[in-house]
Amino acid sequence: MQNTKKLIAMMLMMASILFFACDKDEDKTLSPEEAKTELTQLTTDLKAKIAEMEETQGMQAMENLAGLSDPFASTSKATQKTAVISTIKRFMLPIKPGKVKSDIKPDDRFLFDAWVGTYTWNHTYKKWDVTSGNPSDKIIINFPTDSSGTTNDAILTIHVYEDILIGEDCMPTDIEVDLYVNDIKIVSIDLAATWVTTGDNAGEPITLDLTVFLYPFDFVVNFEQGTTSTSIDVAIEHNDEKFFSAGVGATYETASDTIPSNVNGYIQLFDVKFQADIDVKDLLIVIKNYATYTSEEELLAAINNEIAAAVYVSGVKAADIELVKKSTVIGDITLPIDIVFVYSDGSSESAIPYFVEFIDELEDFFKSLEEYYSKW
Repeated sequence: MQNTKKLIAMMLMMASILFFACDKDEDKTLSPEEAKTELTQLTTDLKAKIAEMEETQGMQAMENLAGLSDPFASTSKATQKTAVISTIKRFMLPIKPGKVKSDIKPDDRFLFDAWVGTYTWNHTYKKWDVTSGNPSDKIIINFPTDSSGTTNDAILTIHVYEDILIGEDCMPTDIEVDLYVNDIKIVSIDLAATWVTTGDNAGEPITLDLTVFLYPFDFVVNFEQGTTSTSIDVAIEHNDEKFFSAGVGATYETASDTIPSNVNGYIQLFDVKFQADIDVKDLLIVIKNYATYTSEEELLAAINNEIAAAVYVSGVKAADIELVKKSTVIGDITLPIDIVFVYSDGSSESAIPYFVEFIDELEDFFKSLEEYYSKW
């Protein structure tokens, strides 16, 4: 079965899947002018969201906390603090959860109940004042959001932290964390997960429900892996409105298959949605028997028959996406085919400039998140 990272990679590459599609349904469609306006505006809107997210108060507060000494350093071993801090840090970046490599011994794990209490930053002595056992059911960390300030205006609370040890990896099963600044919630994590505990897939998720709030953004991840199906959906909301969502679903004929029989997925940015459904089994047969086709056009038609995709704006079809025989240059690569948007009046234009521009912006968006979290 596909693991989480592979499925997320599939989502980010969904545009490549869409390149081979042609869907001739009779749904209501936008005019070519309306469709082009929406596609052109897409990159501008995404750039604005990236800039806004990079300046959130939550990011700034967490970065300042990272600059202080570790609140558990004076009372726990390095391996113990690593188990909990690295886990929370990893799941603050919901697009890349992965395994949590802690390299700890079974008897040296971070036991939440043993570390409950209050940790308060002492500005005079530049250290943490610790009140163990108060409160008795959570960990509270008081710290300043301004590195040069003398007021502990931020409160990070770990309400729940549970994990299981799989080999030498601590895999969280339940996490509840929130961060308030001046009594306003700006960060929260809510995670529930189950994991494969034995075999070659040990450490891979079976189910994963994760919500990360980073004021005013929400990240939502839902993953589920069954015996013959796997699916993952990711969404980012701003003030309760989605501006990015993506999903991939794969079905397998038998539990032992490594190649799915069908893959369906979508990427949506603001009101623009790219959607595809691929009959993988039959598509592979077409590709395997490519030599039996008398022309490239005949081969492309056979490929298009196994893949259906289109671009929609606010639920209304804006264009079909087709693969056509035409020499196309992408960077240093020259391809014998082009990917085109076919509009409602039958006119068409290359889709590649649109895809290149907003895919670059989307990659920059995720890179900016990863670079931020790599600092702490």
